[in-house]
Amino acid sequence: MQNKSCQDPPPDYNAITATAPPVTYPISSYTPESALVKGVPSELQSLLQMNQISMQEKFTVSQGWGRSFDVLDQMGQRMYQATQTVEFCGPLYDLKVRDNAGQDVMAVLETLACRCSRLMEVTIPSCGVVGSVMWNWRSFITHFSIMNPSKEVVLLILGPNFHNSIFGNITLEVKSPDEQHVVGMITSEGSQYTVTFPMDLEVTMKAMILALLLLLPGLHDSEQTETSGNPSKQRL
Repeated sequence: MQNKSCQDPPPDYNAITATAPPVTYPISSYTPESALVKGVPSELQSLLQMNQISMQEKFTVSQGWGRSFDVLDQMGQRMYQATQTVEFCGPLYDLKVRDNAGQDVMAVLETLACRCSRLMEVTIPSCGVVGSVMWNWRSFITHFSIMNPSKEVVLLILGPNFHNSIFGNITLEVKSPDEQHVVGMITSEGSQYTVTFPMDLEVTMKAMILALLLLLPGLHDSEQTETSGNPSKQRL
């Protein structure tokens, strides 16, 4: 992430639609190989021109304990599809993100879990691990750290504890590591989660925020049903 993006004014969050998306979505247009930007992983090219992404959970009888999601661009077109696999004695989070052609875009795998934190590693097929997302348990706030492959914190996601959310909706701020600059916003409306960020935010950081967005429904649901203030009973 460049310093310039931290100095820009925050996006216009009033542009986020509060209406629920349809059950099915038009498919986002495909970027031909000749138009790919050099230096950007091919799987993430479609994120370059994005300053807003929404995620809508899909509910099907056949999905069992897993979850599935549609990822939408700012025009409401489907960019990606994501599936969370749950296996007995396996990691709680094992997410695969694929494009509309069924090609792998990103994987999110839980690599560490304890009473007070969880760590999810984010992998891009063409370039390996691009970073990780850590959830830090706090009594009164929601606290995530987005880290680069060297485990250096590059972004923070902060907001009120989900127990304090009104009607189940949330608002979280995406901030610089020193918490001095707001570089994005995450909101939810029902089962739809939306994030806004600067267009020129580094593309792998957009991917990391998308990975976090896909983790929020499970965390939101568990904190709404578990006992408040007891970390031993909290699960993502």
